[in-house]
Amino acid sequence: MKDMGEWNPYYMNFLGGLKGEPRLFPWLYPYGSFPYYRNLWNSPERMEDEADAKRMRELYPLMARRLAPYVEEVCDELEYPGSMMYDEYPDQLSLLRKSREAWERAKATENFGEKEPEWEELRDLTGVLLLQEMLRRRKRKREKGIDTFSAR
Repeated sequence: MKDMGEWNPYYMNFLGGLKGEPRLFPWLYPYGSFPYYRNLWNSPERMEDEADAKRMRELYPLMARRLAPYVEEVCDELEYPGSMMYDEYPDQLSLLRKSREAWERAKATENFGEKEPEWEELRDLTGVLLLQEMLRRRKRKREKGIDTFSAR
């Protein structure tokens, strides 16, 4: 091990981790931080919900699976305090614009071939995917105890 910043599964630092977090068994959480896993371990229901959601997303129809990453990108940009994603009553025009934005990103990146669908054919699908992703993120914020409905 050349550098202290290099990850080594056999190195156990009992005095604290590289950035001040305890890393007693680093091979247990190589892909994330200890507090995230600790929160999941303390809440088996939440862990089960996340696994269920992942399994259900794998069962989406092909077009929904192809559009889902672009919808998630749009939601990533909307994840800030005071965002329209956390409005108590989000307006339909903004939702329609965001779903259109997700479709434009997918259209620019994906290769749909000769039978490229039009926006009108996929408007409902992208809208439903957007609403579902927004709901999932609002629920996650609520579980963390963060007030998602900000008073403007």
